[in-house]
Amino acid sequence: MMRFNNRTIVITGAASGLGRAFAIALAQRGAELILIDSHSTQNIKAAVEALGGRVSCWLCDVANEAQVEQTTREILKSYAHVDGLLLSAGIHLPNELEKMPTQDWRRQIDVDLDGAFLLSRAFWPLMKQQNYGRVVLLTGASALFGDQFECAFATAKMGLLGLASCMSQEGAEYNIHVNTLCAQALTPMTSQHLASEVAPMFSMETPVAAATYLLSDEAPTGQHLLAAAGSVSRAFMTQSKPHYFQAADCTAEAISKAWPKLLETSAMIASKSGEDQIVRWAKSASKEHGVLLK
Repeated sequence: MMRFNNRTIVITGAASGLGRAFAIALAQRGAELILIDSHSTQNIKAAVEALGGRVSCWLCDVANEAQVEQTTREILKSYAHVDGLLLSAGIHLPNELEKMPTQDWRRQIDVDLDGAFLLSRAFWPLMKQQNYGRVVLLTGASALFGDQFECAFATAKMGLLGLASCMSQEGAEYNIHVNTLCAQALTPMTSQHLASEVAPMFSMETPVAAATYLLSDEAPTGQHLLAAAGSVSRAFMTQSKPHYFQAADCTAEAISKAWPKLLETSAMIASKSGEDQIVRWAKSASKEHGVLLK
Protein backbone atom coordinates (compact mmCIF):
# COMPACT_ATOMS: atom_id res chain seq x y z
CA MET A 1 0.00 0.00 0.00
CA MET A 2 1.32 3.45 -0.90
CA ARG A 3 1.92 5.39 2.29
CA PHE A 4 2.79 9.04 2.79
CA ASN A 5 4.20 8.93 6.30
CA ASN A 6 6.71 11.73 6.82
CA ARG A 7 5.48 13.42 3.64
CA THR A 8 4.05 16.94 3.71
CA ILE A 9 1.69 17.83 0.88
CA VAL A 10 0.18 21.18 -0.07
CA ILE A 11 -3.32 21.06 -1.55
CA THR A 12 -4.98 24.12 -3.06
CA GLY A 13 -8.72 24.34 -3.60
CA ALA A 14 -9.04 22.05 -0.60
CA ALA A 15 -12.28 23.39 0.86
CA SER A 16 -14.60 21.40 -1.39
CA GLY A 17 -14.93 19.13 -4.41
CA LEU A 18 -11.93 17.17 -5.60
CA GLY A 19 -9.55 19.13 -3.38
CA ARG A 20 -11.43 17.97 -0.31
CA ALA A 21 -11.51 14.36 -1.56
CA PHE A 22 -7.76 14.46 -2.23
CA ALA A 23 -7.13 15.74 1.29
CA ILE A 24 -9.15 12.98 2.96
CA ALA A 25 -7.49 10.25 0.90
CA LEU A 26 -3.96 11.47 1.55
CA ALA A 27 -4.63 11.93 5.26
CA GLN A 28 -5.81 8.32 5.42
CA ARG A 29 -2.46 7.31 3.94
CA GLY A 30 -0.46 9.20 6.54
CA ALA A 31 0.37 12.50 4.83
CA GLU A 32 0.68 15.73 6.75
CA LEU A 33 -1.42 18.31 4.93
CA ILE A 34 -1.16 22.02 4.23
CA LEU A 35 -4.53 23.14 2.92
CA ILE A 36 -4.93 26.38 0.98
CA ASP A 37 -8.20 27.90 -0.17
CA SER A 38 -9.87 31.28 -0.55
CA HIS A 39 -12.80 29.90 1.46
CA SER A 40 -12.88 28.49 4.96
CA THR A 41 -11.23 25.09 5.32
CA GLN A 42 -12.40 24.47 8.88
CA ASN A 43 -14.77 21.66 7.89
CA ILE A 44 -12.10 19.74 6.00
CA LYS A 45 -9.61 20.47 8.80
CA ALA A 46 -11.99 18.88 11.30
CA ALA A 47 -12.51 15.88 9.00
CA VAL A 48 -8.76 15.31 8.65
CA GLU A 49 -8.17 15.66 12.37
CA ALA A 50 -10.99 13.18 13.03
CA LEU A 51 -8.93 10.68 11.05
CA GLY A 52 -5.94 11.40 13.27
CA GLY A 53 -4.22 13.38 10.55
CA ARG A 54 -1.98 16.41 10.94
CA VAL A 55 -3.16 19.48 9.07
CA SER A 56 -2.74 23.24 8.89
CA CYS A 57 -4.99 25.62 6.96
CA TRP A 58 -4.24 28.86 5.15
CA LEU A 59 -6.70 31.36 3.73
CA CYS A 60 -5.28 32.59 0.41
CA ASP A 61 -6.44 33.66 -3.04
CA VAL A 62 -3.96 31.83 -5.28
CA ALA A 63 -4.41 34.49 -7.97
CA ASN A 64 -3.18 37.21 -5.62
CA GLU A 65 0.61 37.29 -5.86
CA ALA A 66 1.06 39.23 -2.61
CA GLN A 67 -1.13 36.77 -0.69
CA VAL A 68 0.67 33.80 -2.21
CA GLU A 69 4.06 35.24 -1.31
CA GLN A 70 3.00 35.92 2.28
CA THR A 71 1.32 32.53 2.72
CA THR A 72 4.17 30.50 1.23
CA ARG A 73 6.72 32.50 3.21
CA GLU A 74 4.93 31.58 6.43
CA ILE A 75 4.62 27.94 5.38
CA LEU A 76 8.31 27.72 4.55
CA LYS A 77 9.14 29.12 7.99
CA SER A 78 6.92 26.50 9.65
CA TYR A 79 7.89 23.39 7.69
CA ALA A 80 11.33 21.91 7.11
CA HIS A 81 10.20 20.12 3.98
CA VAL A 82 7.31 20.20 1.51
CA ASP A 83 7.21 17.03 -0.57
CA GLY A 84 4.19 17.44 -2.79
CA LEU A 85 1.98 20.05 -4.41
CA LEU A 86 -1.53 19.11 -5.52
CA LEU A 87 -2.75 22.26 -7.23
CA SER A 88 -6.47 21.83 -7.73
CA ALA A 89 -7.70 25.38 -7.10
CA GLY A 90 -9.88 26.43 -10.00
CA ILE A 91 -12.95 28.30 -11.13
CA HIS A 92 -15.30 27.90 -14.08
CA LEU A 93 -16.47 30.94 -16.06
CA PRO A 94 -18.06 29.69 -19.30
CA ASN A 95 -19.38 32.12 -21.90
CA GLU A 96 -19.69 32.65 -25.62
CA LEU A 97 -16.49 34.11 -27.03
CA GLU A 98 -18.00 37.43 -28.09
CA LYS A 99 -19.78 37.81 -24.74
CA MET A 100 -16.83 36.93 -22.52
CA PRO A 101 -16.06 39.91 -20.23
CA THR A 102 -12.37 40.70 -20.12
CA GLN A 103 -12.41 40.55 -16.33
CA ASP A 104 -13.80 36.99 -16.41
CA TRP A 105 -11.16 35.93 -18.93
CA ARG A 106 -8.39 37.37 -16.78
CA ARG A 107 -9.81 35.92 -13.58
CA GLN A 108 -9.91 32.43 -15.10
CA ILE A 109 -6.28 32.69 -16.20
CA ASP A 110 -5.24 34.27 -12.90
CA VAL A 111 -6.71 31.51 -10.75
CA ASP A 112 -6.12 28.36 -12.79
CA LEU A 113 -2.84 29.11 -14.57
CA ASP A 114 -1.10 31.92 -12.71
CA GLY A 115 -2.06 30.43 -9.35
CA ALA A 116 -0.37 27.15 -10.23
CA PHE A 117 2.71 29.04 -11.45
CA LEU A 118 2.97 31.16 -8.29
CA LEU A 119 2.65 28.18 -5.93
CA SER A 120 5.07 26.05 -7.94
CA ARG A 121 7.63 28.83 -8.09
CA ALA A 122 7.43 29.42 -4.35
CA PHE A 123 8.16 25.81 -3.36
CA TRP A 124 10.50 24.92 -6.22
CA PRO A 125 13.78 26.00 -4.53
CA LEU A 126 13.00 23.90 -1.45
CA MET A 127 12.20 20.86 -3.59
CA LYS A 128 15.47 21.27 -5.46
CA GLN A 129 17.36 21.62 -2.19
CA GLN A 130 15.82 18.49 -0.69
CA ASN A 131 16.20 16.61 -4.01
CA TYR A 132 12.58 15.51 -3.96
CA GLY A 133 9.23 16.78 -5.10
CA ARG A 134 5.95 15.69 -6.60
CA VAL A 135 3.73 18.25 -8.37
CA VAL A 136 0.29 17.56 -9.82
CA LEU A 137 -1.57 20.23 -11.79
CA LEU A 138 -5.29 19.70 -12.28
CA THR A 139 -6.40 20.31 -15.86
CA GLY A 140 -9.64 19.54 -17.72
CA ALA A 141 -11.06 17.74 -20.73
CA SER A 142 -12.00 21.03 -22.40
CA ALA A 143 -8.32 21.93 -22.46
CA LEU A 144 -7.40 18.75 -24.31
CA PHE A 145 -10.28 18.59 -26.75
CA GLY A 146 -12.07 21.95 -26.72
CA ASP A 147 -15.69 22.72 -25.94
CA GLN A 148 -18.20 25.38 -26.85
CA PHE A 149 -18.26 28.40 -24.54
CA GLU A 150 -15.11 27.25 -22.71
CA CYS A 151 -12.45 29.50 -24.26
CA ALA A 152 -11.23 30.93 -20.96
CA PHE A 153 -11.36 27.67 -19.01
CA ALA A 154 -9.73 25.63 -21.78
CA THR A 155 -6.98 28.20 -22.34
CA ALA A 156 -6.08 28.32 -18.66
CA LYS A 157 -6.11 24.56 -18.28
CA MET A 158 -4.19 23.93 -21.51
CA GLY A 159 -1.54 26.31 -20.24
CA LEU A 160 -0.99 23.92 -17.34
CA LEU A 161 0.06 21.18 -19.75
CA GLY A 162 2.80 23.39 -21.14
CA LEU A 163 3.82 24.46 -17.63
CA ALA A 164 4.02 20.87 -16.41
CA SER A 165 5.92 19.67 -19.47
CA CYS A 166 8.61 22.30 -18.93
CA MET A 167 8.74 21.90 -15.14
CA SER A 168 9.18 18.15 -15.50
CA GLN A 169 12.31 18.71 -17.58
CA GLU A 170 13.72 21.35 -15.23
CA GLY A 171 13.05 19.13 -12.23
CA ALA A 172 14.31 15.83 -13.62
CA GLU A 173 17.84 16.05 -12.20
CA TYR A 174 16.44 17.00 -8.79
CA ASN A 175 14.00 14.09 -8.49
CA ILE A 176 11.07 16.47 -8.91
CA HIS A 177 8.31 14.78 -10.88
CA VAL A 178 5.62 16.96 -12.43
CA ASN A 179 2.43 15.74 -14.10
CA THR A 180 -1.06 16.91 -14.96
CA LEU A 181 -4.31 15.21 -14.09
CA CYS A 182 -7.40 15.67 -16.24
CA ALA A 183 -10.08 14.58 -13.80
CA GLN A 184 -13.85 14.53 -13.96
CA ALA A 185 -15.99 13.88 -10.91
CA LEU A 186 -19.37 14.89 -9.55
CA THR A 187 -18.66 18.10 -7.63
CA PRO A 188 -20.52 21.37 -6.99
CA MET A 189 -18.69 22.82 -10.03
CA THR A 190 -19.60 19.99 -12.43
CA SER A 191 -23.00 18.84 -11.18
CA GLN A 192 -24.96 21.11 -13.53
CA HIS A 193 -23.00 19.81 -16.53
CA LEU A 194 -23.56 16.09 -15.95
CA ALA A 195 -26.82 14.44 -16.96
CA SER A 196 -28.63 12.85 -14.03
CA GLU A 197 -28.36 9.36 -15.51
CA VAL A 198 -24.56 9.50 -15.86
CA ALA A 199 -23.63 11.67 -12.87
CA PRO A 200 -23.41 8.71 -10.44
CA MET A 201 -20.72 7.16 -12.65
CA PHE A 202 -18.39 10.06 -11.91
CA SER A 203 -17.50 9.29 -8.32
CA MET A 204 -14.29 10.50 -6.68
CA GLU A 205 -12.49 7.16 -6.58
CA THR A 206 -10.76 7.28 -9.97
CA PRO A 207 -9.38 10.85 -9.78
CA VAL A 208 -8.31 10.26 -6.18
CA ALA A 209 -6.48 7.07 -7.09
CA ALA A 210 -4.70 8.77 -10.00
CA ALA A 211 -3.71 11.78 -7.91
CA THR A 212 -2.40 9.52 -5.15
CA TYR A 213 -0.24 7.64 -7.63
CA LEU A 214 1.12 10.86 -9.14
CA LEU A 215 2.15 12.10 -5.68
CA SER A 216 3.87 8.87 -4.72
CA ASP A 217 7.51 7.85 -4.90
CA GLU A 218 6.59 5.71 -7.91
CA ALA A 219 5.17 8.60 -9.94
CA PRO A 220 6.31 9.13 -13.54
CA THR A 221 7.10 12.62 -14.76
CA GLY A 222 6.06 14.75 -17.72
CA GLN A 223 2.83 12.81 -18.13
CA HIS A 224 -0.75 13.92 -18.64
CA LEU A 225 -3.27 11.50 -17.16
CA LEU A 226 -7.02 11.39 -17.71
CA ALA A 227 -9.02 9.84 -14.88
CA ALA A 228 -12.80 9.59 -14.60
CA ALA A 229 -15.60 7.06 -14.16
CA GLY A 230 -13.24 4.14 -13.67
CA SER A 231 -11.09 4.96 -16.71
CA VAL A 232 -7.44 5.99 -16.61
CA SER A 233 -5.49 6.87 -19.74
CA ARG A 234 -2.52 8.92 -20.86
CA ALA A 235 -2.70 11.90 -23.20
CA PHE A 236 0.24 13.02 -25.28
CA MET A 237 0.96 15.24 -28.26
CA THR A 238 1.68 13.44 -31.52
CA GLN A 239 1.99 14.34 -35.16
CA SER A 240 1.20 12.62 -38.40
CA LYS A 241 3.97 11.40 -40.67
CA PRO A 242 5.47 14.56 -42.21
CA HIS A 243 4.98 15.27 -45.89
CA TYR A 244 8.20 16.91 -47.03
CA PHE A 245 8.19 19.73 -49.59
CA GLN A 246 11.25 20.88 -51.50
CA ALA A 247 11.86 24.55 -50.73
CA ALA A 248 10.92 25.71 -54.23
CA ASP A 249 7.71 23.66 -54.16
CA CYS A 250 6.42 24.59 -50.70
CA THR A 251 3.41 26.77 -51.42
CA ALA A 252 -0.01 27.16 -49.89
CA GLU A 253 -1.42 25.43 -52.96
CA ALA A 254 0.93 22.47 -52.52
CA ILE A 255 -0.12 22.11 -48.87
CA SER A 256 -3.78 22.23 -49.90
CA LYS A 257 -3.19 19.47 -52.45
CA ALA A 258 -1.35 17.32 -49.90
CA TRP A 259 -3.92 17.89 -47.16
CA PRO A 260 -5.65 14.47 -47.51
CA LYS A 261 -2.30 12.79 -46.88
CA LEU A 262 -1.64 15.01 -43.87
CA LEU A 263 -4.93 13.85 -42.40
CA GLU A 264 -3.78 10.24 -42.44
CA THR A 265 -3.06 9.01 -38.91
CA SER A 266 -1.80 5.47 -39.49
CA ALA A 267 1.73 6.53 -38.60
CA MET A 268 2.02 8.72 -35.51
CA ILE A 269 5.13 10.33 -34.06
CA ALA A 270 5.46 11.56 -30.48
CA SER A 271 8.08 14.15 -29.56
CA LYS A 272 9.66 14.12 -26.10
CA SER A 273 10.06 17.90 -25.99
CA GLY A 274 9.95 21.05 -28.07
CA GLU A 275 13.68 20.63 -28.66
CA ASP A 276 13.11 17.05 -29.80
CA GLN A 277 10.52 18.33 -32.26
CA ILE A 278 12.96 20.93 -33.62
CA VAL A 279 15.53 18.16 -34.14
CA ARG A 280 12.91 16.14 -36.05
CA TRP A 281 12.20 19.09 -38.33
CA ALA A 282 15.91 19.67 -38.87
CA LYS A 283 16.59 16.02 -39.70
CA SER A 284 13.72 16.04 -42.18
CA ALA A 285 15.24 19.01 -44.01
CA SER A 286 18.90 18.06 -43.63
CA LYS A 287 19.18 15.95 -46.80
CA GLU A 288 18.03 18.76 -49.08
CA HIS A 289 20.44 21.20 -47.46
CA GLY A 290 23.40 18.86 -47.45
CA VAL A 291 23.72 18.69 -43.67
CA LEU A 292 24.53 15.42 -41.91
CA LEU A 293 22.63 15.04 -38.65
CA LYS A 294 22.80 12.04 -36.37
